[in-house]
Amino acid sequence: MKTNTITTTLALAASALIGVSCADKDKGQPAPETGGGSGAGATSVLADAAPEGALTVVDARSKAKPGEEIVLRGKVAGKMKPISESAAILVLADETAIKSCDQIPGDECETPWDYCCEDPAAIAASIATIQVRGEDGKVLRTSLRDVGGLKELSHLVVAGTVDAASTADALIVNASQIHVEKP
Repeated sequence: MKTNTITTTLALAASALIGVSCADKDKGQPAPETGGGSGAGATSVLADAAPEGALTVVDARSKAKPGEEIVLRGKVAGKMKPISESAAILVLADETAIKSCDQIPGDECETPWDYCCEDPAAIAASIATIQVRGEDGKVLRTSLRDVGGLKELSHLVVAGTVDAASTADALIVNASQIHVEKP
């Protein structure tokens, strides 16, 4: 029970929207942390080739059921800090449903991965939480940052199992494979 409570808390925290706007960044919002994670244990999920049959995050959210295998395609984005610095958790956004600031001509946002120009409700409906668990079933206590080159705005294909704590409002996937697409 304690593991499910911790998982649910972490997933909800990762999925929560901060409601940041571009203007808020100039009012003392912290910049993303840049420390490199060792990725201890997380490298085991790296896949050289993209898993087949990927769905967009929005499509997956409408179809996913806890315990089912699923493959998602998306971009590391959706909040100010989409990659946890202390756990193997990230936010994956559906780039077909919402646009990051780097996709908007003339936008010079310093943190384009936070989708500050999008409606918060659209962001909430277009993201999923991806986590990597160890053999003990617990979320790894290491960052996914830099694992296989992973960073904000990286394009990923993720295969895994829909977590038992996943709901219609918060899709949570326990990754078994993560393919980082090279630009």
